[in-house]
Amino acid sequence: MLSIPSDIWQDMIEHARALDPHECCGILAGTDDHVTMQYRITNILARMHDEADLAHFDQAKLSDLKNLTPEERADVAFQMDAQEMSLAQKDIRQKGMTLKAFYHSHTFSPARPSLTDVTIAMEFENYRERLNIPEPYHVIISLEDKERPVIRAYRIQESQATEIPVQRRSLPV
Repeated sequence: MLSIPSDIWQDMIEHARALDPHECCGILAGTDDHVTMQYRITNILARMHDEADLAHFDQAKLSDLKNLTPEERADVAFQMDAQEMSLAQKDIRQKGMTLKAFYHSHTFSPARPSLTDVTIAMEFENYRERLNIPEPYHVIISLEDKERPVIRAYRIQESQATEIPVQRRSLPV
C-alpha cells in the first residue's frame, strides 16, 4: 500500500487543477511505502516541436499528437523536464529518501494508465535498472469529474498495470 499525507494528496489535486486542461506531472519520495515529499515537475510537452521529441509515444498516440499543436499535446500527454527530474532525484538522495512514485493527471479520462503511460513506464524500467533506482509506483489523478478528483496508484511491470491500494494519510509517519 502507498500512503500519501493529506497535504501532498491535496497539493497533487491542486497541481492537476492549476494546469487543467494540460496534464501535470511530478515525483513522490519517502521511505518504505510512506510518501513524505512531493516534487512538481514541468510538463514540457507543450514546448516540444520536433517529431524526434515525440518518438517514445506509441504509434497511435504519435499519430494523434502529430495532428495537434504543441500546446494541445499537453492536454492529452506529458513529458517530464529531465533537468527538474535530475534535481529532484539528487535532492531525494541527499535527504536519504527513495523515489516512491511518479504522478500525473488525466484531465478528461479515468485514473488508469493509458497505453502511452505503460510504454513510458517500460522505457523508464530499462533506465531504472541500469541506475539501480527503486521501482516506482505510478499515481494518476483523474479530473474526469472536476468536482470529485480520483487518485489511484499502479505498479507497471512487463507492460501490465496492476492497481495497488493508495491511502490518504492524515497523521504524520
